[in-house]
Amino acid sequence: MKYSMHLHQGQLKNPPTQAFKLLDDQLVIFLRGWGSQDYNQKFVDEITHFLSTAQADIEVTSPFDYLESLSSLANKVRIALLLAHDYFYKSENKTFFSIGFETTILMRQKKELAWGTVGRFSIHQVDSQQGLHVLSDVGTDRDKYILLPIELLGVEKDVEIRCGSFHVEQKNFIVSSCYNTPLTTELIQDERASSGINSNYWFSKIALD
Repeated sequence: MKYSMHLHQGQLKNPPTQAFKLLDDQLVIFLRGWGSQDYNQKFVDEITHFLSTAQADIEVTSPFDYLESLSSLANKVRIALLLAHDYFYKSENKTFFSIGFETTILMRQKKELAWGTVGRFSIHQVDSQQGLHVLSDVGTDRDKYILLPIELLGVEKDVEIRCGSFHVEQKNFIVSSCYNTPLTTELIQDERASSGINSNYWFSKIALD
């Protein structure tokens, strides 16, 4: 998987979005930490440890059940996020808030691509004929009206994780996080289409090898 990141921040400032490509390019993590950025590497380590172990050992266990509605790979992505959430909720945020995360994880295995996302990230498949096809949209309507996301990993006891998977084809897709700026094909093709003082967007173009 290959990616490129694009952003514009107007008057409202988001924490920086970092990208990590791991496990021989099979895993991509987009991460935005609300709090100290010192915790970002620990988050990546938690995710990578479980997914690399799950690759090597199909009998790997966890305290979380598999969901029948998800594929095996999508379940592994979901469990990796739940384990990271459990760690930060019980450790770093045990007595007071230290860090919360928005994230999107993309994991590829053979002919399947699985994804998991928490917070204000959307995933769109790019279709040359019909434009953008939504795979996962932002979590709640209230996210459209406030800067701080409603859902953050590691903060509350429970967290909403959106997961799924699809058969890999030679198509591109977009991971985005926009505030007061709708994601459109025009914006993707020409970022000057929306660069006003209140415009705030981040998106990454993903290309499958």
